[in-house]
Amino acid sequence: MIEKENEVKSCVVSLKELVCGDIINGSNIFDKAFSLNIPYYQRPYAWGIEQVKILLKDISEQIDKNQKYLLGSLILHKGNTEIVEGQQQKDNEFNIVDGQQRLTTLALILRVLCKCNFLNNVKYSHNESKYHIKENYEYIKAYFESYSDKKCEFLNFLLENIEFICVLAPSEDDAFLFFDSANSKGKGLKSYDLIKAFHLHSLEKNQGGMLGYYARKFENLAKDERKITILFDELLAPARAWLKHKNIRVDKIKTEQIYEEFCKEFFSDKFLYSKEGLGVLSSFANGVDFFEYLFKYNELFDKLSNNALYQELDKICDIGFIYNKYIYAIAVMIYFSKFPNGNSDYFLLLIARAAFSLRVYGLSISRATQNNYALEFLEKVYFVSFEEELEQNLLDFIAIKNEEERKSSQELDGGRSDYVKIVEKYYQGKNAPYKNIPSHYVKNKNKGINNE
Repeated sequence: MIEKENEVKSCVVSLKELVCGDIINGSNIFDKAFSLNIPYYQRPYAWGIEQVKILLKDISEQIDKNQKYLLGSLILHKGNTEIVEGQQQKDNEFNIVDGQQRLTTLALILRVLCKCNFLNNVKYSHNESKYHIKENYEYIKAYFESYSDKKCEFLNFLLENIEFICVLAPSEDDAFLFFDSANSKGKGLKSYDLIKAFHLHSLEKNQGGMLGYYARKFENLAKDERKITILFDELLAPARAWLKHKNIRVDKIKTEQIYEEFCKEFFSDKFLYSKEGLGVLSSFANGVDFFEYLFKYNELFDKLSNNALYQELDKICDIGFIYNKYIYAIAVMIYFSKFPNGNSDYFLLLIARAAFSLRVYGLSISRATQNNYALEFLEKVYFVSFEEELEQNLLDFIAIKNEEERKSSQELDGGRSDYVKIVEKYYQGKNAPYKNIPSHYVKNKNKGINNE
């Protein structure tokens, strides 16, 4: 597949590839030998000894595990061939927009270990940079003098196991759009960009013949940016966190955490030859497993989106209701996955009744209340083996939440009122299809408190 010059490209690259300035494992974003440069507009090298200590400690702890160690993302753009600050940039020289602190520190470590000249041509013009480079170099040298027996093992690990997600932007402007920092006004690198790059890299190494198929299928899905962002950031990543009982708000989950949730298991040998039937909590042995998982849950989300009840609920724009709706969507996707031939017409209504109780008795729903309700509710759907068990779990849960609804004497308005109008035709009246589903307790200005 021919890459367009104006496309943002990404792949996994090793530190060894960056040091050599050449592609070893067939990464697809550099078309020939390359070099790295830190442009004049970059901030100074600001890492102090504390940050160096942390990096050395982290790497030391990873060595015994004998597995790949991801050091985050690098964002690069191709330099101009024009003269900048009195120097002309070389053809195929790439400017570092994000990653200079880590790369400079690694260059210092390599220089101590093997006299490597990585980044040797970079000009550090800031006095602050010069100060930290000198100070950190002396610390690193003293560190390895104390642990001289570690030098060879440490060097081999750096070159063979350290990897980065490398993002190559076609221009400086595009690079800064991807730069996710406090000083950037552009949009950060999306979690799914990193996840895609990681698993495509796995395919390159293990199942290269499938690379084009899965890359094209992923890109077709990613054309709908809003949908794929919801799928990763609002549904799958939170579901995995909540079912592992991690007390975490969706808006506090960082890109790096979402990346780790979908990629970290790959590094562990115990998952290389196992595919456990864990549904939404499945682990990924390689790129194929991940992409099949993603496409499966995309199809389940589409199946939910085509449901008549969900389409009606989806029209409610109340913010709190939207947070509640994501809990419902997660629960239904779990149900579809566990019971593909189940009584979905009934259970989609029963799950809705349990999930949306929060919106009836809650005056407002924040990310914190979404988190608390999801921690309590989702396990009722996930940890079951039979539909009968699920039904009883949901009815018991509804009975408990009915008491919360009774205590809430506020009159319904806005999104809450819209929701009750939609669901009451399913829960009451002579034509209601499933009358065994308990109705909500709501306050009506004409009738007082009613079990409608």
